[in-house]
Amino acid sequence: MLHAWHCCQTFVSFNKYKKMKKIPGIIDPLWTIMKFSSLQFFLAVLVSVSSFAHESKAQELLLKKVTIQADRKPIKEVLAILESKANVSFVYSLQFLPVSRRISINIENKTLAETLEKMFLPDNISYKIINKKIVLQLMPVSTSLTTDQQGGTASISIEQADEKLVTGQVVDETKNVLPGVNIAVKGTATGTTTDVNGQFSLKVPDGNAVLVFSFVGYVAQEINVGNKSSVDVTLAIDNKNLEEVVVVGYGTQKKVNLTGAVGSVQMSDMKSRPLTNTGQALQGTIAGVYALQSSGQPGADGAVISIRGVGTFGDNSPLVLIDGFPGSMTDVNPNDIKSISVLKDAASSSIYGNRAANGVILITTNRGASGKLSISYNAFFGSQKATALPGVLNSVDYATLKNEAAANTGNNLPYTDSDIQKFAAHNDPLYPDINYFDVYYGKANIQNHRLNLSGGNEKVQFAFMLGQLNQKGILVGTNYKKTDFRANIDAHFLKNNKLRFASSFSGNLGVKNEPTDLWSAEWYASLAPVHPLQDANGHWMAVNGERNFYGEIKEGSTAKTNRYNLNAQLDAEYTIVDGLSAQVTYGYKVITSKRNAFHANVALYNRDASFQNLTSDLTVTNETDVQTMFTSLLKYNKTFGKHALNLLAGYSEEEFLYDWESGFRSKFVNNTQRILSLGDASTQTNNAGSYDLGLRSYFGRLNYVFNGKYLLEANIRRDGSSRFGQGHKWGVFPSFSAGWVITEERFMQSANWLSQLKIRASWGRLGNQNINNYYNGSDILSSGLNYSLGGTLYSGVAVTTMTNKDITWETAEQKNIGVDLTLKNGFGLTVDYFDKRTKDLLKTMPIPLTLALGNPYVNAGEVQNKGIEAALSYKKTFSNGLKFSSTVVMTHIVNRITKLDVPEELTSPKAIKVGSAINSFYGYQMDGIYQLSDFDQVDGKYTLKPGVVSVANFTAQPGDTKYKDLNGDGVVDMNNDRKVIGKQFPDLGYSLKLNFEWKGFDLGIFLQGVQGIQGYTYYEIATPFSGFANVGNWWKDRWTPENPSNKYPRLTLDGVRSNIHSSFYMENAAYLRLKNVEVGYSLNPKLLSRAGLGSVRVYGNIQNAFTLTKFKGFDPEQTTDQTRAQAFPQVRVLTMGISVNF
Repeated sequence: MLHAWHCCQTFVSFNKYKKMKKIPGIIDPLWTIMKFSSLQFFLAVLVSVSSFAHESKAQELLLKKVTIQADRKPIKEVLAILESKANVSFVYSLQFLPVSRRISINIENKTLAETLEKMFLPDNISYKIINKKIVLQLMPVSTSLTTDQQGGTASISIEQADEKLVTGQVVDETKNVLPGVNIAVKGTATGTTTDVNGQFSLKVPDGNAVLVFSFVGYVAQEINVGNKSSVDVTLAIDNKNLEEVVVVGYGTQKKVNLTGAVGSVQMSDMKSRPLTNTGQALQGTIAGVYALQSSGQPGADGAVISIRGVGTFGDNSPLVLIDGFPGSMTDVNPNDIKSISVLKDAASSSIYGNRAANGVILITTNRGASGKLSISYNAFFGSQKATALPGVLNSVDYATLKNEAAANTGNNLPYTDSDIQKFAAHNDPLYPDINYFDVYYGKANIQNHRLNLSGGNEKVQFAFMLGQLNQKGILVGTNYKKTDFRANIDAHFLKNNKLRFASSFSGNLGVKNEPTDLWSAEWYASLAPVHPLQDANGHWMAVNGERNFYGEIKEGSTAKTNRYNLNAQLDAEYTIVDGLSAQVTYGYKVITSKRNAFHANVALYNRDASFQNLTSDLTVTNETDVQTMFTSLLKYNKTFGKHALNLLAGYSEEEFLYDWESGFRSKFVNNTQRILSLGDASTQTNNAGSYDLGLRSYFGRLNYVFNGKYLLEANIRRDGSSRFGQGHKWGVFPSFSAGWVITEERFMQSANWLSQLKIRASWGRLGNQNINNYYNGSDILSSGLNYSLGGTLYSGVAVTTMTNKDITWETAEQKNIGVDLTLKNGFGLTVDYFDKRTKDLLKTMPIPLTLALGNPYVNAGEVQNKGIEAALSYKKTFSNGLKFSSTVVMTHIVNRITKLDVPEELTSPKAIKVGSAINSFYGYQMDGIYQLSDFDQVDGKYTLKPGVVSVANFTAQPGDTKYKDLNGDGVVDMNNDRKVIGKQFPDLGYSLKLNFEWKGFDLGIFLQGVQGIQGYTYYEIATPFSGFANVGNWWKDRWTPENPSNKYPRLTLDGVRSNIHSSFYMENAAYLRLKNVEVGYSLNPKLLSRAGLGSVRVYGNIQNAFTLTKFKGFDPEQTTDQTRAQAFPQVRVLTMGISVNF
């Protein structure tokens, strides 16, 4: 334990750290288990970390051999590493030791005394051994080395010699200054660093001195001082130090050796985005990944993610693995994550064969490292509101326009002039003017807290993470609280650490509250303003004799869901011989949820003072989802000469078990007794179901690199799934890829402006088995069906879904060609072209209705996704110390169905049609508005002029919508004149990320957008006078004889005219959004070190700051079609936060 905490003039008791209060509100029984387990692990690790306090004499301490490498690390961290490596403790005063100063040191198998000399001689610091601790102290200018062999004390000093001052500047190859370069006098501990202008000054012993210039990412350089008093240096980029390691299937690889298309996100780069769910980290950060934030509902705001397009009619979700264990993005707190890798092509993801057709997301969580105990605390507090709510009419405009629509239809006017005057007066609750969006939606607070502890020694490392999220919803009756923990422990045993054990324990408790009828509450938020909410006596009013969901929510019609998630994973790896190791992993996860959905007993009044009582009821649903996984691996890694060989062989088994049951009762005594047994027993019903799934896999990989420039990889996986019948259970999924690092060729050595140029190519086949279980009784059988036997009617169970024993895997074949380019001026570019074709698509086959059975699955088609993706990055440090980085990501994808062996589904508003994208919008093509000039008027009646196109299902009148006659027969009808009118996935997705750092300040800007996407706005307020809904304010510009608009037709109450699926309802859903902007400030490290703090950063952030779009719906990002009003709006979040590291 580093004892600098004890020494700021006087020692401070460590006991104060034991009195930390636990986070309030965490009182659930699960938290008790979590706290108990975490405490056990924490104490166990502390015991192991503290166990290296051994009795030794002072001389023995100083003679201990250590090996340490550190690049520009604070002295405080270097001391912590030495404490761990040498099993010693340091004590010092913050007044004279510059603990925040960064140094670079490279010591191999040297004594601790030699190491301390190199570190501290420039600072005139000596040391003594007192009570088995090394006390660092100031020393006189001239002292000598002494050692007390008996008493166990030692000190060291150096005779000061005549010195010479050397100044200069350090730049890179493009003449940009380099601040923070380490400059040391070779063979001594004397040194300094360059300032923000790249300049330095240093006293050297004499002209024989040699200066060593070193900087992370650059080749170190040595300069003889001689008689020079000024030295200017140009450092060259060190490509080897820039080799990034990325996580791939069942291991890691150097990025320079990758032959597949792998995108990665380092969560350290996400510090300017306060994330509440992991899916947000993938929005606009990786080319080829489309992450749609589909909802702003607390607890249900995870992103909908697709990788390189939509490749199936079923579930398009990618496979998500958290530390190798299957899970979901909501299972892991974004603050616990070290990195996210996305395997996009077949070469990188085929090692996961059976579920990799939609791509693979690998999440690696933080783990401990040798060194001092590290503690960090992060928190933010914020306010949320809807990003956009459609503009709607007030009561006067609504009543006026509805009268106009009634007159156009030939109906009686629903509102008198007196009614409209009462609406305008705003003094009668029965004649209100209510914007129900403002009633149902408002502002809501959010806060998030995170505490992380990590550390360890050479034998044991640990990381503990604990957090709490409290998010209120902007919709009345919604909120979400989540408490989660994670404990990662690594332990090494035997000589040379040949045996490694790793464990990961995690869990969370999520409590979600929402309206029992959430769908209806979202619908009623678009209610027309003329409907009363309450009468003068405060009674809740029924809407046209029906419901009042706002009143019901306020009286207690809410649903509470408790979701528990516990995950345990054990991993053991044994090194058999050098380069050959065996590894086994076992994982277990259980998710349980309990939902209590209560309808309150509410009295709803009508305008005539009559009322109705809604009967209370309660539905309790329990779900249990258990998943187990066993994986065994044999790994071989060997480098011999110019050859590097990596082999992997593995076996995996997974089992999924899911059960649910529900119970129902009604007629509760009051709205507070929400226990199922307290309802009327005569009303009770129950239901249940279950399914299971088993997977078994064999897989292998060969990776070969010759001379660092020729790359080859091959993967194969054989998967078996219980979802298919005999003879079709197994699938084989191979892949091959190759790469050429051109910059390693001799003929490229003169291109000194180029750091790396690599081309890649790959082919592979992937699988998909996301259908219902073939043998699962609950999917194909139904109860409650009657049959007759011997003249008596009996109740029984029958097959209600036809099955197909011959279905097999969907297979996705993908080709990929890529280029990786890095320039020495800070630019980097990655471009990939891909062509993915999914064959044997699983689709339901229509069967005759007379069979009275559900449609069976068949392998019935093919779909293609092809496109190009690119990521461009740039980094630069300016002479004034400003650091700048930017990243541009762009993805273009074309999706189309190329083959279909079942009848096309040409239904509106969506269709499945060969040659078009999956789920394309389908309907009539609007061709303007019928104008008065299109008609002949006889006796006040309008008839179309000859040659003007008519509509088959209604008689056109001036102001009606006109549609294109596609087959030219003069009449628009559904059999001949409908077409694909739009698509729900974008042609182009793009993003721009900008980061600035200067003198403690930082600014992060993130913009994201899409082009070539449509939204189908066939929802209530867009179809005038639909039910009880309001009307969009854009309908003020409707067609009238005085306003012959060619955009919005006349208003009617005739659904035959208005409820026609056509391009009229298509909206351009392209947008550019300032997704995130954050300003932060990091406090001065010198001031913080006096308080024992490593760093403190405060920041302000706006998420979804503004959006540029022509879309009139709720939010262009929110949903893929906008066909209904039932959508929880996206939220704009303003937050203030703090991050503290101890």
